[in-house]
Amino acid sequence: MRACLPSLPNMLAPSRSVDSNTRRTPLIVWVAFALPTALLASMLTLTPLGLWQMDEYFTISTFGAQGLPSLWHRILIWSPRPVSELLLFGYATVVTRTGLQLTGTFLAALWIGLFAACLLPAVWTGRRSRTGRRRPLLLALTVLTLLVVGHPISEVFYWPQGAGAYLPTIALIAAPVLAMVLGNRWSLTRDALTCLCFSLAALASEVGAFFALAWGGTALGVAIAHRWIAGSPSLIRRSDVLLALPMLAGLAVIYLLANARFANEAELVNPEVARRLGASLWITLTSFPVDVLATDLVAPTTGGLLLGIVGKSALLVLSIFIFQRDQAAPPELRLRVASVAVAALVAALFSLFAGFFQFGVHCCQRHQTFRSQLLVLAIVAAGWLLARSWVSGWFRSGPQSLIAAASIVAVVASGSQTAVAVARDLAHYPQILQARTENWREGVSADTEMTYRLAHGGEAIGHVFVPTGTFLDNDQTPREILAMMRYFRKTKAVIE
Repeated sequence: MRACLPSLPNMLAPSRSVDSNTRRTPLIVWVAFALPTALLASMLTLTPLGLWQMDEYFTISTFGAQGLPSLWHRILIWSPRPVSELLLFGYATVVTRTGLQLTGTFLAALWIGLFAACLLPAVWTGRRSRTGRRRPLLLALTVLTLLVVGHPISEVFYWPQGAGAYLPTIALIAAPVLAMVLGNRWSLTRDALTCLCFSLAALASEVGAFFALAWGGTALGVAIAHRWIAGSPSLIRRSDVLLALPMLAGLAVIYLLANARFANEAELVNPEVARRLGASLWITLTSFPVDVLATDLVAPTTGGLLLGIVGKSALLVLSIFIFQRDQAAPPELRLRVASVAVAALVAALFSLFAGFFQFGVHCCQRHQTFRSQLLVLAIVAAGWLLARSWVSGWFRSGPQSLIAAASIVAVVASGSQTAVAVARDLAHYPQILQARTENWREGVSADTEMTYRLAHGGEAIGHVFVPTGTFLDNDQTPREILAMMRYFRKTKAVIE
């Protein structure tokens, strides 16, 4: 039957039995690759329009004035995430020494890191796949696209301080997850690399710590349970020490957070929910589905929720089709992949709960983005598991056109709202870039006064929320403007 199906020598089909010069690639397959590529390229083009908020002005000026002591203070007292803090410290050092903002350079480097984390496992494992690297590459490209679109994007992808924390985190999680499901192999070395990546993710952001702790605990628990059911004489093995690494890294970050940020009463916004276990848990459970599924860039809508359901469902179908061709997986790998699915959902749920418990309100856009990204990885892991279960009997080995169609539906449903916002920002690209350039030139000038021009309010890239008017260096000036003035050592700022 396989010989009767149309083949894709250059894209999706096995390369071992077909002459690549005698078959033509269906148009839908080209579309499946071109669509996400074009969308990602257009979004990457917007990185020079990324903008500083109050955080950059304050943090970079502090790093520049105090050096390494300020870095250690932030890690121990305020932001216990050494990986991302080191990245931001390096960025701040370059900005301070060169006098250049380099927003686009910093953001583009982080974007490319995420691209590599998702695509390299597909290229590497595709070399040894009997179907070539094309099907793994299609899945990896689709996953990469859904990690970028289908949720609010400005704080994670176009804000340096947010991108410096959350892009490395999701890259360090996505790379080993895709290596597991696409490679379909398990070894102690692979396990060690996975634990190392998840440990670094824990040290990059608090949500990464939630995932690392959940994955390490789940993987260890299911491994012990599996050995007990199998009647193994040894429930604990030396290799289990590896699973303790991400758990310890996650616990360390959470402990420091609990003694710093979580203990800060000043961050209570809604006392009726904050620090109330029952109220925080209830609102978490009732808002979680919309939070992780809606594709809206701002407030969730019914339409955004429906698009999210369609997009995530298409990703699940695509995953099952792709992984049906793989050989039987080692038991250890099954347990690790199952732990990814569980840990991603647990971490996403706890992230939402922590925001309500700490602040009493939904916090924050970047956390919502990360929860949506965790759901994408959980769906891929679930698809890999379902492809090896009785459910796979419902899915016949899909022809290339059907597989490509599933990818297109996932990308279009998840990314349609993002694509519209990106197109509108691209239309104002020269205006926004000119305003960014002029504002920086005004700031670094020797004059004690500066004019800050508010450009077109970016729909995808976000914008600065400050009032217009004339402001002096005093307590009546909004903090956002005051941070900028003090960074540039200005006594007067005109916002227009």
